[in-house]
Amino acid sequence: MEPTPAVRRAGARDIEQLAQVHVRCWQETYRGMLSDAFLAAVDPADRLRLWRHLLDRPEPAEVWVACDGGTVVGFAGVRLLPAPGSPEGHPPPSSGDLELWGLYLLASHQGLGLGRRLLTAALGTKAASLWVAAGNGRAIGFYRRFGFEPDGARDILPDWEDLPEIRMVRPVQRFP
Repeated sequence: MEPTPAVRRAGARDIEQLAQVHVRCWQETYRGMLSDAFLAAVDPADRLRLWRHLLDRPEPAEVWVACDGGTVVGFAGVRLLPAPGSPEGHPPPSSGDLELWGLYLLASHQGLGLGRRLLTAALGTKAASLWVAAGNGRAIGFYRRFGFEPDGARDILPDWEDLPEIRMVRPVQRFP
């Protein structure tokens, strides 16, 4: 019997694997939305610096990892938005100041319930917002299954070949 992939809080020991998985997930997720040249130029060293900044400190960021065996295969991270609103200058979302800033899972591990487990670990039933590529129908459908809906806010990422994105929000989840 194969062990069930685990979801746990990320720590400094995960930094190197997170940097590699982050790049691979971007390359898998955004293929067809961004040029092959852009995706090939993504620098793992930039992601390594980001993950060191997030996790190698006394109060690490709120990040969860999905692991298969001892290998990181995905992650989810949340943060509180600074007041007022988001860093992009949009009005604050109706869902409050909790933002899911990233949820990525390698394609090889999608469809196994790990995305749901990462989302639940990161947010529980709390109200939250997130930004998602407008052309990522699979991710939009996934988030809708967990109570997120577009709130009308849109943005363009100039550094990402003018990739359009939308904001999705959800209220506090109430389960019977």
